[in-house]
Amino acid sequence: MSALAHAFNAELLGRLSQLSRRHQYDPYVRFDWPAQIDRSRPWCDEDLLTTYGTTFHAELTEEQMIALSHWECLNFFSLNVHGIKGALEFLMRSIYEKRYRVFSEYLHFFMAEENFHMWFFAKFCLDYTGKIYPSIAMPAVKTGDPVEQDLYMFASTLIFEEYVDFYNNKVGRNAKVPDLLREINHQHHVDESRHIAFGREVVKYLYAQLLAQDESEQAAPRVRLQVQRIFVYFIGLMYNPAVYQDAGLAAVSGLPNATALRNHLRNDPTRRQFHQQWFERTAGFFVKQGILENADFI
Repeated sequence: MSALAHAFNAELLGRLSQLSRRHQYDPYVRFDWPAQIDRSRPWCDEDLLTTYGTTFHAELTEEQMIALSHWECLNFFSLNVHGIKGALEFLMRSIYEKRYRVFSEYLHFFMAEENFHMWFFAKFCLDYTGKIYPSIAMPAVKTGDPVEQDLYMFASTLIFEEYVDFYNNKVGRNAKVPDLLREINHQHHVDESRHIAFGREVVKYLYAQLLAQDESEQAAPRVRLQVQRIFVYFIGLMYNPAVYQDAGLAAVSGLPNATALRNHLRNDPTRRQFHQQWFERTAGFFVKQGILENADFI
């Protein structure tokens, strides 16, 4: 039996598979898709806006905040589309590799659910805004070690899933947003709770395997630096200049263009506390595993 079979929590896999079976649904009939979405209502919580807490936010009218929420929602859903697509591409290549045989069956549930998610996020974007924002790809990490390479992929997927779950959980309980948005966010939150539990277990296993084979003792600092970069990368994706352009905020910001506004907001010191709120649970997991020393970089 492989080391993975000994190390991986088989009981967790069984429980997650049972939950996936129990909570199966048809995504194509799960939601009611109205002809239009009410644009007089916000599409997310105010404190999820990337302007929140800044002096610029304090100057926005209610109408401007509502408009911003629509385009912030589009950015968030677009990030989900791109993130899921990348994860599925990786998993389709890796699902039957020997070291993943112990959880390859569960990956079928995982990939089916993620495909559903990609579909309904993309459908919302295209039906109600006519577009999906492009995304900036994370710089590739070159390593000859397949375990280390896979660790980065699974770590990236986990960080992203926990990042989006924070948003989903809030909006999924917000009675002020349109029903469809509340339902989409709630459903994604329910499904992602299983994926996060699985992702944490995979990251723990791969990191332990990497350290066990690392004779040079250089893997840990490399992984620490790369995981920090992954966190910073996702924080940066929250701030999309196209959002501020489409919301009409670039023109009233007093800054040269939407990119300048994006950089201003991304680097505003008041925003750090909100980054920490979004990512503190995830960073805490990586600190507990010894992968990170602290979360001071967020």
